[in-house]
This record gives sequence, structure tokens and C-alpha cells, in this order.
Amino acid sequence: MAKLLLSKSDEEYLEKCATQMNFSYGIIIGQRAEPGKYIVVHLAKNDEEESDFPDADAGSSAAAGPQKVDQINLQTLTSQWLSAIKMIPGSFSILGIFVAGVSKNLIDDSSEEFKSAKRLFYDMHNLLKQGHQFKSTDHDESDYIFLTYSSTAKKATSKTYNYVANGGSFSPMECRFVEKPFEWYTFECNYELNDVFPILDASEKINIEVQFQKTIDTVRSSLNASEIFLQNECVDDGQILETYIKQSRQGQRKSTAAVESFKATIFLPVKCQETKGNRVHIKEFNGTIRLSGVVSSRVWCNPKNTIGDVKRFIREDVIRSLMARIQVYCDGLTEPNISNDAIFISEPPRRVYFNVSTTGQKPIQFSDYIFRGEAPTVAAAQAKQILDLDISSDSIMADLEGVPEDETFSDTSFEMQTDKQNMQKLAADTATNRDLTRTMYMLGISVSLLVLVIAIFVHYFMK
Repeated sequence: MAKLLLSKSDEEYLEKCATQMNFSYGIIIGQRAEPGKYIVVHLAKNDEEESDFPDADAGSSAAAGPQKVDQINLQTLTSQWLSAIKMIPGSFSILGIFVAGVSKNLIDDSSEEFKSAKRLFYDMHNLLKQGHQFKSTDHDESDYIFLTYSSTAKKATSKTYNYVANGGSFSPMECRFVEKPFEWYTFECNYELNDVFPILDASEKINIEVQFQKTIDTVRSSLNASEIFLQNECVDDGQILETYIKQSRQGQRKSTAAVESFKATIFLPVKCQETKGNRVHIKEFNGTIRLSGVVSSRVWCNPKNTIGDVKRFIREDVIRSLMARIQVYCDGLTEPNISNDAIFISEPPRRVYFNVSTTGQKPIQFSDYIFRGEAPTVAAAQAKQILDLDISSDSIMADLEGVPEDETFSDTSFEMQTDKQNMQKLAADTATNRDLTRTMYMLGISVSLLVLVIAIFVHYFMK
């Protein structure tokens, strides 16, 4: 039987959600650890109903929102789901949905609430597969967790929902609150991008979002073919993380000192590596997309993860972070279809981190993205709206990714150009250099003539 592990603080949060609003729902963020074992790291209540009634008192606001599962707004739930994916590290995913209320029907799997939940999960899965703009492995899952809590019964139950094309079903699942804080290890990595991707679409109008999706697919393929070193060592994928940590600490002189985080380095394959029987092919294209900069990555792993899990989490985090930035960029476009002779230069937002409330000594961090000139309060507001986290702007770590200099900005941004524009720029530069050379040549002749006249004048009067 599958097992869902939660902390005591999660139990207190469910009780708070049930008593304050009589009925609340939201998303479950956690990690699929060992097979059949799920660890919850954060519960985030959906606050769409509350934001619609900001001035209502406690009684009226409780009655304003949904009071049953079949009254949950599917669009707002899906919107929270997709927004939260951009903010959680690659080691975590959204496991499912939780519902908390006063009714005992929420923990009775034969009640109408569970029948309504089946329809909700079915519709939500189909909407997630269609609704996201950029494809991610997060939406490939077909199993979800349904967690319910009744404040009247002081009890929580959980089920796993298994999606199938013509419906779905619930399976038994053990739900347990753990007293001891969960142990997590932090892995950090900086992934450097400086690549030019060709646009092969010959249409007069190019859909830039489609081109970015192809770019993401190319980066993902490159990352999947890469090797990741941990602490500058190549570690076997099958090794258990707990064993690796013990060996690492034994090899250190200061074995008693706890390592704050482990460094990971991504080694990419040679792009033009020659293989037997294959040659490099030269193709014409109508434009390019250039990605340049550094992606900061942090993931949190539990001791029972394998080294292969750690590497997979890092790759997923880099892709997820890249997609989040491109998504923000595309959301700002007034028209996704552009002419093939257009030039777009944009500075993407940088990643900032903030702590998630936890009882552990080393808090887990989620992240958000802010543009140059934006204050960290923007990230704090997003954390409150999407993740129901109360954080101060002073606690946000905003210095892990630097801001590019203005004079070098055009070399460290998203860029889309065509061959025609490159030739025009080259011609303009050549004409400028030619004019400069001609000016210097004429200036040299003028100076020589002036010196000659002065010499003749001095020679004539000195006789």
C-alpha cells in the first residue's frame, strides 16, 4: 500500500484551513521518494475565493467560497497548479489536491464528496495536458493524491487517484503524520547557457512561442545526454544518497562539520562530435534564437534517493527554471506571430529564493522570478497568492543571479535575427569603417602638406 508522510505542522495547517473557512482546498507539494512513498513538504491553500471578498468578515467569507468538492472552481485550481510548478525546485512536484473542512463526509470514501473528487481529478488532468503553454514532464503523471481532513473528526485520510482515458478510480493509501522532521540534503549547480538555435521555419510569420518550445526540447535533449559530477566526482547513479553522504563525510578532515550544500557540475557532450559514417550537415535557416546567461539551480533530496534521482532532479530544475523565464517573456508579447525579419532583445527575469516554513534545521527553499528594477516584494506577493506563504521581502535571496551590465546587455539576452539583418549590419559596419579609413587618410595628407609648407616658409626666411 502506498504511504503519504506529513509533518505535524501540516496537520496544524489542515486544522486551520478547516476551522477558518469551513471548507478549503489547495495543492500538495512534495516528493515521490521510494516506490510507493510520498513525502509532503508544503500544503498551499487556494485563495481565489478569499481574494474576491477582501473586505468580508469571517462568517460571510466562509459562506462565499465553495462548501463541497463539486463546487471547486476547476480553472482557479489549475491556474494555481501551473503557477506553483514555476516556483518549486526540480526535486519536488505537485502530488495532488487536499480538501479540509468541518464535515465528516470528507473522510468517508463512500460519500458523494469522493464521487465528485473523481470527476474533478479527471477534468483537471485533461485540462493540465492541454492548458500549459510549454511542455513539461510534470504533466506526464497519471497518478494523483487526494488528501482530506475533517476538523470535526480530527482525522485525515488519503487516496491515490489513477487516471484512465474513460474515467479513473481511487486506491487505498496510508496517511501518517510524522513527529520527527524530515531530513534533506541540498545540491547546487550553475548551468551556463551561450547557444544559438536556428529557426528553420520559412513562413513569413513565425510563431515565437513554438520556436521557444523547440529550443527547450533541444536543451532538454542536451541535458539528458550530459553527465553530472557531484563535488567534482563521477558517482554511480545506483548509489543511495545516504551512503554517499556518509562516505563523503568520512573522507573529510572535519568529519563532524555538516556540509551546507553539495556542488554539482554539468558536463555537456561535444555538440559537433564526429561519429563514424556521419558528417556535419550545413543547412540554411531564416533566423536564430540566442540564449545566454547562467541558470542558478538548487534541489533538495532525501537520504533514500539515489544519485540518479539527484541528477534527474537537477536536470528537471534547470529546464523548469528556463521554461518559467520564457513563459514570463512570452506572456509579455502582444502578438506571438512575428515577421521573420524582426529583432527582439529581452533581458529575462532572474531567479530569487525564499525559505519555506519547516521544522528542520536546513529549510527548503522555493523560488520566483523578478525583472530588473522590480522589488523583492513582488516575489513575496506571489508567494502569498500562489503558495499561501507569509514571507518578508528582506528574507528573499536575490543575489545568486547577477544583473547584466547595460553595455553588454545585447550579448546576454534573448535574440532573434535573420541572415538579411546580419548582412545589413555587416554592410553598415563595413561602410562606417571605410569612411573612417578615408577620413584618416585625408587627415594624414593634410598634416603632411602643412608640415611641408611650414618647412618651406622657415627655410625661405632663415636664409
